[in-house]
Amino acid sequence: MVDSEEQSRIKANLAVIRGYLRHHFPLYTISETSVPSLYLKFVVTLSFLSEAATNDKLGKRYRLKVDWRRLSDSRNTPENTRSALDSGNVASGMRQKGITIIIGDFSGLRP
Repeated sequence: MVDSEEQSRIKANLAVIRGYLRHHFPLYTISETSVPSLYLKFVVTLSFLSEAATNDKLGKRYRLKVDWRRLSDSRNTPENTRSALDSGNVASGMRQKGITIIIGDFSGLRP
């Protein structure tokens, strides 16, 4: 059961991640898929290629997977989330590697 403080923290961390993705991928559409208790996956796709959203070969798509424990942990404030995204150059990694970047535990980012 998620308490109200944890729910607020999750919402605040998600707002930081959404803002980060909008800033670094301004021409992209952002979609989210949740697997409760495991992870939340963000997919950014070029907006003008939205009709090609189901075909990776027609448009650029990048993925970010965030562990739910990372979002809900009391040690992980929105400021920590912002810092992890910025210091880890997550957007750059998403573009360069073309693979799903995973933000999991507090030991750092791992592809």
